[in-house]
Amino acid sequence: MADAGALGRAGAIALLLCSVLLWSRSRRADARRGRACAVAALFVALGIHGMGAQLERADAARIEAPRDALLEGRVARVASRPGGLALELHRVRAVSGDPLPARLRLSAPAGSIRERLLLPGDQLRLRARLRPAEGRVNPGRPDPARRWARAGIGGLGHVVHPELVARLPQREGFRLLASLHGFRSRAALRLRQRGAGGGLLAALALGDRGALPAEVREGCRKLGISHLLAVSGLHLALLAVMALRIALPLCARVSRTDPRGAALVAALGAAAVYALLAGFGVPVRRALILLIALAASRSAGRSVHWSAPLAGAALWILGREPQALFDPGAQLSFAACAGLAGSTRPGPRGARGVRGMLFSSATALAATAPVAAGAFGSVAPWGWASNAVAIPWTALLLLPVALAAALWAGLAPAGGGVPLDLAAALGSASVAAVVWLSERLPLLAATEPAPSALLAGVLAALGTMRLRSLRGRLLASAAIATGLALAPAASDPGPLPRAVFLDVGQGDATVIQGRRGTLLVDAGRAFPAGDVGRSVVLPALRSLGVTRLDALALSHADLDHRGGAVSVLRAIPVDELWLPGGGLAEPAFAEAVAAAHERGVSVRERARGATPVWLGDLRVATLWPPARGGPSSRNDRSLVLRVEVDGLRLLLPGDLEADAEAALLQSPGALRAHVLKLAHHGSRTSSTPDFLAAVGPDVAVASAPRFGRFEMPHAEVRDRLRRAGSALWWTGRDGAVGVALGRRLWVRGWRQPPSRRRAAMPLRASRR
Repeated sequence: MADAGALGRAGAIALLLCSVLLWSRSRRADARRGRACAVAALFVALGIHGMGAQLERADAARIEAPRDALLEGRVARVASRPGGLALELHRVRAVSGDPLPARLRLSAPAGSIRERLLLPGDQLRLRARLRPAEGRVNPGRPDPARRWARAGIGGLGHVVHPELVARLPQREGFRLLASLHGFRSRAALRLRQRGAGGGLLAALALGDRGALPAEVREGCRKLGISHLLAVSGLHLALLAVMALRIALPLCARVSRTDPRGAALVAALGAAAVYALLAGFGVPVRRALILLIALAASRSAGRSVHWSAPLAGAALWILGREPQALFDPGAQLSFAACAGLAGSTRPGPRGARGVRGMLFSSATALAATAPVAAGAFGSVAPWGWASNAVAIPWTALLLLPVALAAALWAGLAPAGGGVPLDLAAALGSASVAAVVWLSERLPLLAATEPAPSALLAGVLAALGTMRLRSLRGRLLASAAIATGLALAPAASDPGPLPRAVFLDVGQGDATVIQGRRGTLLVDAGRAFPAGDVGRSVVLPALRSLGVTRLDALALSHADLDHRGGAVSVLRAIPVDELWLPGGGLAEPAFAEAVAAAHERGVSVRERARGATPVWLGDLRVATLWPPARGGPSSRNDRSLVLRVEVDGLRLLLPGDLEADAEAALLQSPGALRAHVLKLAHHGSRTSSTPDFLAAVGPDVAVASAPRFGRFEMPHAEVRDRLRRAGSALWWTGRDGAVGVALGRRLWVRGWRQPPSRRRAAMPLRASRR
């Protein structure tokens, strides 16, 4: 959930006073209810107050422009990512004495830093290239800058010279947790080397999800079982039970008194060590506090109401990390725990076995669906069914194997050998099953549903908690999830027809929606470290209400244009895939063409002279490249499309450069357009003055990062646009750019709130 509704420190103090008042005025008859409300108000007040402090820390010495810095800092977190490492530094200071944010997030290429150096608590000295803590802003995804600010992070960056990273001597001498962190790092590395199966074991046992392919994470999300990948209460409870069963007979042999107390202490100790080993995240801390409270009540011979340890966990976590109040993982964890602990119990026939498991799965789905819909824009109405299979499989087989494999990987002197290979084979089989099943199930999604829909979902979930029958709870949970998936979005992207130029960094992805047709031109890049098609384009399509594409056009074979197309083709129905003339002979298109054939998508080459195509109410004309011959440059062979709807024209020239632009000037009338996507991201080798004069756009959009390696859009191009009288919008500065194609061109940058849409200049008289 967003922090836009945070009340600030004054509001936090007011809430704190309200909580004290509620507590003091609670009568005996309703003392439990009143005090529960008081505790809720108290921890929300603590979270808001702490969040104010975090945001102030993020603002202090915030990075405003890219720069290099030699700095020192202490490692707070280390995580492996596909293609590299991510580390968070706190207590940062510049060696030169220049002001720097106290907390930074850095990345480093895989294998560039020795893993033994990167342990939480290590004091490092390194040189980094820093930039502002800004991310891509698109429909369907919250602004990541808010998340970083909540954590007090004032800048991002990457390590400039990884081989020169130095670990400094520790001032406090011996660090108690260094051996534990080293064990975790060594075990995770050996498991990750076993591929996706080993990556799944590392995620289950150690909370290290860096080796999990994106399709596995997406598959778990579609099936509603993502919570199993995060070490949580299930993992901790299972380990505590295993430790208790081992400790009981051992304590009975060495002690003549009741061995249960000593065995319980040993089990809690094992759970605490495992919690530290698994990263000590919010779900683990919450589960550990609950285990300690339940063990204390068992030892004292008295019952403790579930709300007391849950409130204690919330207060303790918020006191140390106030951003957890807005963290979706923490929200899901507490919502599921509260739902399971506070709901009405099933009848006698449904308390055990498969029925009890289905009952619990439906309860957790109902409790977490509003949080998942608000935070991630996705819910899985069949989550109760997939959890009914996945939880026993994980708890009884996969998790014990993962724990044993992690223990062996951390202690074995060599690489792990056959035992790790066998364990990874079981993980690989589980991964294959998840991917196979998820590809055959649709994902119902509603990106940031309207507040009224979320409120209705919360009220329905509270009502579901009172149902005692299994059938009623299953139907209610599925209805809540489906209703949230189909609910209207919180923000209106603008009326149809419209064009949305997505913020994909260095690359292109443009969605053009008519009233009856949709065209996607390019789909961003894809690397092992991230697939823009999966992470940006697909969520944006869902947010914009696109359930199928009439056509997906790839302007040319550069990776930053065609990389994400495979994910799009595999995730959403597409009628046709368009390539530039001669594209079928281009090896770089082979993967996209193969994905299209797998899905039964027609593949067509488009070239100059082809008959314009109607996609619903969108009229699409192909202006370039020539059917035969033509330029040898890949950029100059880009597919150039002109889209017309309701008398308005958009021109999409791919990465065309000056020579090809000059060739197009032979037919200047065909180039006239109201909206122009700048060729080649605004490079100075494109968008010549003659070309801009022939197009005469009211609005020009540059798809390029704000702080990229190349100066795009180039200052010369910006000056040409000023002289031409065209308004420039830029995805790196404005976020995704939406253009409503009505009688006036309404333009919105997604970095602005929806209430601050800006209108472009009126259409020129010659084009009305």
